[in-house]
Amino acid sequence: MGYCFSGEYRNRVIIPSFDEDGDVNYFIARSYNGDSYKYKNPRVSKNIIFNELYTDWNSDLTIVEGVFDAVVAGNAVPLLGSTLHSKSPLIRQIVFNDTPVYLALDPDAADKERKIIKTLSSYDIELYKIDISGYEDVGSMTKDVFEERKQNARFIDRDNYLLLDLLSAI
Repeated sequence: MGYCFSGEYRNRVIIPSFDEDGDVNYFIARSYNGDSYKYKNPRVSKNIIFNELYTDWNSDLTIVEGVFDAVVAGNAVPLLGSTLHSKSPLIRQIVFNDTPVYLALDPDAADKERKIIKTLSSYDIELYKIDISGYEDVGSMTKDVFEERKQNARFIDRDNYLLLDLLSAI
């Protein structure tokens, strides 16, 4: 991580992302002093796996929204938002490596989370949902709270996904 004192990214924390070869492929520039634009990121494609260099595909993986969430979650990939497309490099790697996935999106992204669950379920991925209720996001939890919630995560299969989807419509 770094900090910019001047220039286009002045007064922002800079968090770089490294591809599997160790090359920088993206970065996040986040204000921490109440700037009206919380994020000011480069104008390049986000169709990457953020910090793929540090991702262990042979262990369970947590999918979160932001980089600060990923810091708390450990072996995690931030979506840099709340959507995940079926042709994304992240899904390709998860399917290729048969990586178990824990999903921990912010509570305000429930509809998008259900779409991600549907997409991952279509690939028969071992999938769990972590309860984030009571917190703004994973980044606002302590590591101990996150680990406890991860231990209590709910297994999601096609049947209980359909039930979850039906209940959300009520």
